Amino acid sequence: MSGQVKKVPYVKFIDPQLKTGDIRPSGRLYTGLLWSFLFAACMAVCLYYCMVKPIVITSANVSDDKLIDLSELIPLSAAPSENAKTVSFSVPAGVRAADIVTENLYNERRFLVHINTDSDDYFGSMSETGVSVDAGRITGDPSLVSRCSVAYTSAGALLVFDMTGVYEYILSIDENTVTMEAVAASDLYDFIVVMDPEDSYSAAGVLTDVAGRCESMLSADGIKVYIAEADAAEGKYVTAAQLTEETGADIFIGLGVSHDGADHHGIKTYYDPMYYIPGYGSIRLCESCLTNTAIAVSDRAVGIEEAPEGSVLYDINVPAAYITLGNSDNSRENELMTDDSYRERLAKGLYKAVLEAAGKIGEE
Repeated sequence: MSGQVKKVPYVKFIDPQLKTGDIRPSGRLYTGLLWSFLFAACMAVCLYYCMVKPIVITSANVSDDKLIDLSELIPLSAAPSENAKTVSFSVPAGVRAADIVTENLYNERRFLVHINTDSDDYFGSMSETGVSVDAGRITGDPSLVSRCSVAYTSAGALLVFDMTGVYEYILSIDENTVTMEAVAASDLYDFIVVMDPEDSYSAAGVLTDVAGRCESMLSADGIKVYIAEADAAEGKYVTAAQLTEETGADIFIGLGVSHDGADHHGIKTYYDPMYYIPGYGSIRLCESCLTNTAIAVSDRAVGIEEAPEGSVLYDINVPAAYITLGNSDNSRENELMTDDSYRERLAKGLYKAVLEAAGKIGEE
């Protein structure tokens, strides 16, 4: 038919050394076979990574989206495992890596694993008489897990692991078995910071927001930031000192505000005069935090002072600084600290201070 081209995968070659009619694959066919091979190889790699690679999908909203009602948690047991620092558990048939979401609630020494499944009794259930029935799906290092439990939601099963320490976790899945390996943060990250925002004044949330912004900036440079909970004193969370020790943090930065009266403004830092190490210590960290933050927001650098009695700094055994980002008694400065762009600049100042500390501590 006029205007149409018929594509033929094979062509005949007339060659004196070949019998008339012998067939060789065309160049187009070779190309097609090559692309088919590459496609198959890519699919194989994708399948491998989906089924075998460590599960790295994490969510900061597992505990929010799958609200945990502690009264609905069903206690589970973990059979002793010979593999140190690991926990293993089976999952229902058909569950893939993409169906598993995790969240590390490090301030509670708690790890959440949410599994997208229709089963509401796979790991265990509660009998009509109120007795928990354990299906025996979990094994783990007894020195690692203090308690485990499950809650079933409309979206699946939520495994809750109460751990004995603060760790990072690497998960891998092999067929229907998930292995969870607990790893010390210091083995994964070259530089670790603990920030402790003490959000207890009238503009609560500002210091936590500044810490979160700084964390985002530093994570892009490969620096790990742990943010302590503001209400750790209530006993639900680990203290800032415990978090610093258990993560193997390199430095500690506490964030606060001052209450110096309406006529005063500016940024100042505090240090522990009882803690001293040669090289880059607490005083130099204070200087860096003070200078970089004051410059970032064009505010007054008030100075460096010894920490008052009872300060968290006296419980920290790494270079540590406590910085007040402004005076909440000063109406203008209090207003600035609630401004989005101002908080971004505060975070950038702290970001630069941490980068400087990371470089200096490594050198000295």
